[in-house]
Amino acid sequence: MSRKAITKVQAAIVIVVIVAAVAAGAYFTIPQGPVTPPVAPVQNPDTFIEETIGQPDTLDPATDYETAGANLIQNVYEQLLFFKGDKADQVVPWLAESYDLSPDGLTYTFHLRSGITFTDGTPFNADAVYFSIMRAIIMDDPDGPVWAVSQVIRGGASYSKQYNNAGPSAPDGYGDTYTQAQVDDLVNAKPVEVLDPMTVAIHLERPYAGWTFVMAFSVTAIVSPTAIKAHWTAPTDGTGYLEGMTAGDYHNELNPWPSENMVGTGPYMLSSWDKATQTLIMVRNENYWGGPDKRGLAPIPNVIIKGIDDANTRILDFKAGAADVAAIPATGGLIFQFVDEDTWFSTGNLKVLSPDYQVYPQCPPSQPVQNKCLWPAFANYFMGFNQKIRGADRQPQAFQPFSDIRIRKAFTLAFNRTSYINDVVQGFAIPATQIIPPGMFGYDPSIGETPYDPDTAKQLLMEAGANPTVPENAFSPDAPQTVEISYNLGNTARETAATIIANTVNGFAEDTGLYARVVGLAWPQFLGALRARQISVFFLGWIVDYVDPDDFLVPFAHASAGTFALRMAYNNPDVTKMIDEQATISDPTQRLEVINKLQRMVNDDWAFLWLTYGTASQVSRAWVHERAGASVAAGISSYNQAIYGYYFYEIEKGGQASTGLIQTLLSTFQLLPAISSFFVKKSH
Repeated sequence: MSRKAITKVQAAIVIVVIVAAVAAGAYFTIPQGPVTPPVAPVQNPDTFIEETIGQPDTLDPATDYETAGANLIQNVYEQLLFFKGDKADQVVPWLAESYDLSPDGLTYTFHLRSGITFTDGTPFNADAVYFSIMRAIIMDDPDGPVWAVSQVIRGGASYSKQYNNAGPSAPDGYGDTYTQAQVDDLVNAKPVEVLDPMTVAIHLERPYAGWTFVMAFSVTAIVSPTAIKAHWTAPTDGTGYLEGMTAGDYHNELNPWPSENMVGTGPYMLSSWDKATQTLIMVRNENYWGGPDKRGLAPIPNVIIKGIDDANTRILDFKAGAADVAAIPATGGLIFQFVDEDTWFSTGNLKVLSPDYQVYPQCPPSQPVQNKCLWPAFANYFMGFNQKIRGADRQPQAFQPFSDIRIRKAFTLAFNRTSYINDVVQGFAIPATQIIPPGMFGYDPSIGETPYDPDTAKQLLMEAGANPTVPENAFSPDAPQTVEISYNLGNTARETAATIIANTVNGFAEDTGLYARVVGLAWPQFLGALRARQISVFFLGWIVDYVDPDDFLVPFAHASAGTFALRMAYNNPDVTKMIDEQATISDPTQRLEVINKLQRMVNDDWAFLWLTYGTASQVSRAWVHERAGASVAAGISSYNQAIYGYYFYEIEKGGQASTGLIQTLLSTFQLLPAISSFFVKKSH
């Protein structure tokens, strides 16, 4: 996702997917009566076509942190461990055949599967594992997903400029550049150790219960060392490196090939990426090893993912069968062209209007979320306030409105969340109140929603303009200022949320002197401006990388390692200290106490506007379904919160689902305000 920002993003968007695979699904089979045969004949039986919003930021597991890229990464690359069925809290050996944990909890020894090759013919072995994980650590992209590894792997925090940035050769600090001595210190710490050709050990600084989930996260995907090295250029300016990896190669700026090309061991291969038309094509890996369950080759030979920003175009293609799945916003009630509106609002259940489509989940067997038949998702949609806005020259601007807590609070109180949920996303969301989502350890149900209070918002803006914290932040009706609220083009829910706030702020701007303007940017441009800290106010979503509170607390609020904290200059030293502290506490009660306290501190800083938590549902063409006994939820009739988009390997096209099963909707409306190009993870 940019994995992660994302990547892998706030609107409740229904993604219509015709593929029987990836990303979101509860791994279960649903008993049901006879299924009405699809009316329309299957189109393009050998090709799965997904129409979504935008296109990936990058395709490199070491740097991608948004869901559009992660969707491809999880189908082309593989990790030593991966998720089981619909269980985001269960991982199983994948490229590894087994693993052992030392008694002190500091060393994981992975025994690798033999006979697996990358699509360029390079053998998968311990050297490839060493290369892939060390490469991500050495690149140390502050906007990427590697923080999850560096925070706890041996030598990682000392090496990383997001953490200690000091080591044996420079005990007082490495400074701003990456030296060869710094790289050598990391290598000598032996975070990853090759024990023999098919055995690798990973050493941690401290026991970490979430490590197996980190190893299932895309940042640890194993890439072909041969392919990367063949397209790598060594630095000549004294920057540290190992062959194939350059220290501080942020966002692949020095070696861009891996950001647009992929060589993995997974069930699919990248065939082409046409950025001008936002079209990516994957073809089946005809030499795929079959995964740990030995399920053979992918049923669908070709996958086409198209970025089409106009929702009406996507809907027309989906109806015509030209797209098997498409991103259809709930915004404006567009989903009700496929799902019965009266049934939804009266019972909270999903019912398709035509046998040409199918919809999931169904309750029962699924359990409702706040009386709505939706899949819960470990995702948070929010608005971030940049407290140190930079201009095109990358220098801080004079006018820094969100450095003033009064203005951050005013914009938060200017948002009518109830109206947004009921009228904009048609109830396909639940209100958000804090960093950690419901269902995850650390969520505090006693924290309430921020109210909609335009009168107080107006008063706060008048006070901030008349009595600014610094002279440059002054504004008044005679000397007005304008704030831009940005969203990614094609995401109508985010656009509407931005408009709601802008309308409220502009409603009393003649009295305050502060105006708001809504600005849409294409997804890659949006992420680029976000990384450059040039966006004043942004809407995004965050979907889980691995199931631990760290995966939400660090990105949002850690001053030196946080994906969003860095992008918006949020720095509360006490919060950062408590985030580090809670990660080392083994007693759940004590850890929960620290987490609850720091979350309230973040809320008291008015650093974020929490919009909604994620939910998911799928509407698909009836000819798409998941394979029986799918190893990983494909995102059609089953959903895994840790999968981004679809796992195409387990999707079939044509015919009906197995007797006694509901047809596995492949083409789906993903109401996860964060699919593909919606989460930063992940930045999409």
